[in-house]
Amino acid sequence: MLSKNFLRNHKSLIESFLSLSLLNGVVFLIPIIAMPYILRVVGPANYGIYGFVYILVQYVLICNNYGFDYSATKEIARNRQDPAHLNRVYNAVLGCRLLLFLAASAFFFALSPWLLPSATQKLMFLGGLTLVLGNTFTAVWLFQGMEKMRYLTIVNVAGKAVFLILIFVVVKKPGHYVYLPLLDGSGYVAGGIASLVIARRQFGMRLRLPAFSDIKAQLSAGAAIFGSTLGMTLYRKSNIFLLRFFVGDAALGLYTAAERIVTGLQSVISPVSQALFPHLGHDFSRNPLARNMKKLKKISFVMAVLLFLAMTAVFFSSDFLVRVLCGSEFSQTATLIRIMSPVMFFGGMNYVLGIVGLVNLDKSKQLLYCVLVAGLASVAWVAATATSLGAEAGAWAMTISEITLFCGCLLTLWRMRSKVVSLKF
Repeated sequence: MLSKNFLRNHKSLIESFLSLSLLNGVVFLIPIIAMPYILRVVGPANYGIYGFVYILVQYVLICNNYGFDYSATKEIARNRQDPAHLNRVYNAVLGCRLLLFLAASAFFFALSPWLLPSATQKLMFLGGLTLVLGNTFTAVWLFQGMEKMRYLTIVNVAGKAVFLILIFVVVKKPGHYVYLPLLDGSGYVAGGIASLVIARRQFGMRLRLPAFSDIKAQLSAGAAIFGSTLGMTLYRKSNIFLLRFFVGDAALGLYTAAERIVTGLQSVISPVSQALFPHLGHDFSRNPLARNMKKLKKISFVMAVLLFLAMTAVFFSSDFLVRVLCGSEFSQTATLIRIMSPVMFFGGMNYVLGIVGLVNLDKSKQLLYCVLVAGLASVAWVAATATSLGAEAGAWAMTISEITLFCGCLLTLWRMRSKVVSLKF
């Protein structure tokens, strides 16, 4: 039994964990319900086309997020008692996101004649941009920084529910794959509207035109983390983009399904590390380096055990997962899932060591260097092996890159140990 003292001292952390557990359970459950239906209706080739368009939308989304989910979360966590400062941060981040949305959308539309050859694909991309527009006004970083994850859960559950309902109402035949990006976006728009309402009513946030100095400060604070998240995209998102030039739409659909399953399963085990980020960000700002690294070491050990069990479960259940979620046309997806199963362990540990650890220890630039090396390794692997390995090249690249980043994070923390002689990390 947990002591009353522990529950009282860690009330916000426990609330965050429970809220995120519920949220990620829903995030996992929605694909469990929707994916079998979508894959069986549209088929591998059409799903591959959708997967490629979705990745381009994700690039715009990454520019839109920029790094605020971590930099702004950390600033909110460290200034919870200053409402005026919080309101300035809130408006500055929304302003930055809106500007980044417009700039990134224009950039990718300029490239669309080469990336999206058909008018249908261009319309799909336009529909998918509603996802980024909704994300612009979804203040995940505010709810995380205040450790009020129940609002994050409300926002995301509302959005996922809208998406799920629309899938069954709209998608009725193979050609309806063209609506999938817009349906994704509709859920995000619903979440964005809910976020604006909650931010005003629960936290007193008022929409104001942000000062240029505040926008500049937020862009500067998030720059290194944006570089890290952009680098992570090289191996977590770009495999689909790169494989498009080496494999057909059907093979791309098989890989997209495998990646969705693995990342969906990751979301089930991520509440602990997600809840720890703002909690430790607030805690680390008040304690010496030696104490912070000792706490990170303990957390890493517990997470390693949980993640290893998850990785093993995914490896041995891959055939079952594909049979239930995808259907007979996607049988080869099981092999891809087994190749990617180590991502469950190394990807989770990279979040703990890199985001929860290095970012909160103000080592964002060091994390950026590690991520760039891992991303370049992924691109090089796919380019060198896609012709011979096909879709498996992307699966191997994902695993190799996570292992590379894991080694880089460990090496960075090992070097930091020289500042804490008494701790053998």
